[in-house]
Amino acid sequence: MRLSGSSVEKWGMSLRGALGQRARERKRGAILRAAVEVFSERGYFGARMREVAERAGVADGTLYLYFEGKEDLLVSLLEEHAREFLVRARRDAAAFEDPREKLRAVIRRHLVSLEGDRALAGVFQIELRHSRRFLRKVARGQVAAYLHLLQEIIAQGSARGCFRADVPAEVAARAVFGAVDELITAWVLASHPRPLAEQAEPLLGLLLEGLGTHKRGRNYE
Repeated sequence: MRLSGSSVEKWGMSLRGALGQRARERKRGAILRAAVEVFSERGYFGARMREVAERAGVADGTLYLYFEGKEDLLVSLLEEHAREFLVRARRDAAAFEDPREKLRAVIRRHLVSLEGDRALAGVFQIELRHSRRFLRKVARGQVAAYLHLLQEIIAQGSARGCFRADVPAEVAARAVFGAVDELITAWVLASHPRPLAEQAEPLLGLLLEGLGTHKRGRNYE
């Protein structure tokens, strides 16, 4: 089959466009990774955009082709990582029928996702909390979606009799999130932290026991 000149030209333009898009995505990814490292090392308020540009290997002005400024860069990297985590957490939960196993899978994913990147964990647990504005922005987005996922699992467990019914699912979801969040914060701040993987089972045991319908011989249904 012989292509016409216009068809070849369109194909070439399409290919160049696809390659250009991939190059832009790689550059954006390099900037986000550089931001994680710089924010972790210098702190959000101590970091400078030019330091991020140097770490990413791009010109200072290039940053502003992708992000409006330092605040937009911080919020973007947090939301994108949180979005990726949620995709994996939902997939992990969907592999089980038992709500207890769903919850176990999601909490494990939370711990594993941050243990593998201590710099990112530091940004999530420390830098984000320096500003109520940052917290509000992220809380309205991916954090709210994560809490909703936990709430759905807990409500399902209550309906099936796996979890106690006297505590609203919203309250229980926030309690679970708070316990996991505090464990990770302590790990980030520790000079010689124990691996989060080693702390997962004790935490899971505590949470699942607390959510269970039976405790000290009393039925909470």
